[in-house]
Amino acid sequence: MKMHVSTAALVMICTAMAAGVLIPVLLFLFVRKKSGGSAKAFFVGCGVMFLFVMTLESALHGVILTSPAGAVIRGNVWLYGLYGGFMAGLFEESGRFLAFRTVLKKERDNDGNAWTYGAGHGGFEAFSILSLNMLNTLIYAVIVNAGRYEQILAILPEDQKAVFAESIQTLTATPAPMYLLSILERCSAVILQMALSLLVWIAVKKGGKKLFYYPLAILLHMLTDSVMVIFNELVGNVFLTEALVFVDAVLVMVFALRRWKEEKIST
Repeated sequence: MKMHVSTAALVMICTAMAAGVLIPVLLFLFVRKKSGGSAKAFFVGCGVMFLFVMTLESALHGVILTSPAGAVIRGNVWLYGLYGGFMAGLFEESGRFLAFRTVLKKERDNDGNAWTYGAGHGGFEAFSILSLNMLNTLIYAVIVNAGRYEQILAILPEDQKAVFAESIQTLTATPAPMYLLSILERCSAVILQMALSLLVWIAVKKGGKKLFYYPLAILLHMLTDSVMVIFNELVGNVFLTEALVFVDAVLVMVFALRRWKEEKIST
């Protein structure tokens, strides 16, 4: 049977790609207007996401997950979920913490920069996952619909053939509406990233006993990511998983806003 990616799926893929561009742009414009934060904080957030997550964390995953210990981690959903959640929390919140202590040190008088930083951090993540990853998906879809799957597979190195074949199988088996679900997932992630930025900002600005907000942000980030992976694997319902993550992100934001108010940080 010839593999084919439907027109509806192609439209949804392109929609997700567009959303990946629109989310950070609209987020930047809205948050900057409402908070009075700087463009510098926004782009620092983008840079931290790229450096700490896509470069440093990714490199460490490449070492750990290809080791004998990595095989054990990948073979147990609980270990894998906790490992992934901890690494995400550690790298992202540490990146925030260092950025607020160094690059944005002179901008700490303007509390709106906590918001614009969060918009950049979460917005760049949305762009990379929706636009860049979906671009790769779109290329695969074009290959499939052009009937070039076998041709491409034949010229790939042996160690890449299985990965390519699995990617194509996943693509052709994915219902079109699922690509729109990825947009909701990114909206949940943006809410969470904004909330965690507020907590780490409090830790850096207040210091002293308030530094505990930094490890607390790591813990909250870890719990959110870990629960998402473990719950989805055990329950097997992506809709319930995304609903759970959305509720969790909103609750973390409510908590962060209350701490923001209690610590008398300006809005």
